[in-house]
Amino acid sequence: MASPVCHWVRSVLSAHLDGELKSSTAQAVRRHLKRCPACRDHLRQLEETWRLLDAADAPPLRPGFTGRMMKRIVEEKALEQMEARLRPQRLRRRALRAVTGLAAGLAIGFALYGWTGRPHEPNSPVEREVCRHVGFLEDADLLDKIAVIQAIDQWTHAPGTTNGT
Repeated sequence: MASPVCHWVRSVLSAHLDGELKSSTAQAVRRHLKRCPACRDHLRQLEETWRLLDAADAPPLRPGFTGRMMKRIVEEKALEQMEARLRPQRLRRRALRAVTGLAAGLAIGFALYGWTGRPHEPNSPVEREVCRHVGFLEDADLLDKIAVIQAIDQWTHAPGTTNGT
């Protein structure tokens, strides 16, 4: 069974024969071919196949082949030009769809927020009492800091303590 290096070398042999490989890659292929008789045999078979193909006569073209091919080339060129003209329109349509989708999402979001997110009026006396004091309760972190400062003040100003003042 051939090694992974042999598989790689065999996959690039055609490019090597055509001179399409970078010099460092071509040098690595040549080094491998010096050491590996199986890959050298594969190279020899590939060269022989090319020689046979070069020596064979090309099959005759069917009547009208050149005209059909030229017509197809012109059609493909026209199609490419039309696609190039339409490309900006496609981009504008995509951008418009994206903006429309974003606007629809925002509208739905605002509608849902307006439906569920607005604070409602307190109905029971307990809710009204809690609402009156909720501002005080929401800032618990600040209240904790104030309580610590007050405790330090009390400790430093308590009778019988020396605070250096």
